[in-house]
Amino acid sequence: MPISSIPFIYTAVFATILVSTVPKSEIRRLSIYGIIFGGVFDFVIVTIANLTGSFKYINYEAFGLMGIHFIAPISWSIFFIMYFYFLPKKNIYIYIYTTIGIVYSMFFCQMITKLGVLKLAHGIIDSIVPFVIWFPAATWGFLRLTTPQQQESRIPISFVLSPQSARKIEKEDREFKIKKLKK
Repeated sequence: MPISSIPFIYTAVFATILVSTVPKSEIRRLSIYGIIFGGVFDFVIVTIANLTGSFKYINYEAFGLMGIHFIAPISWSIFFIMYFYFLPKKNIYIYIYTTIGIVYSMFFCQMITKLGVLKLAHGIIDSIVPFVIWFPAATWGFLRLTTPQQQESRIPISFVLSPQSARKIEKEDREFKIKKLKK
């Protein structure tokens, strides 16, 4: 498998997960935030990194220009649509969720570095600093740009348990057996 196809694979995986977990109406609503805080932020961060020599995409062949891969902003936009959809409502959970997002992104950055898609000039530092700035800024920006009504449409952190239909069947079976025994 050529190295240049790796970004297409992880973007396809993210897109498949997005379509299978997020309702279409929420994808439409959150896509502008995903594009702004995912794709545009990625473009800005990669441009700054290219100018400072911190890191750059390599082996992108015809799918990039001047150190910027064309597929990466699309992938980050998809990722941030899912990130905002699953963002919890309570502050403590938001801090934990943002931290997990930073750690996941650092691991992902290290993985694509080892696969030969990305080159880091300063090692792990280059995969920590951008995400420590990016994720809190994106989360803060999303929460400030959305109204409380829009935020309530997100899925809740707690789940409501509903009665299972199997209990009803068991109850009917018991009643049938009792009636049968009485006869």
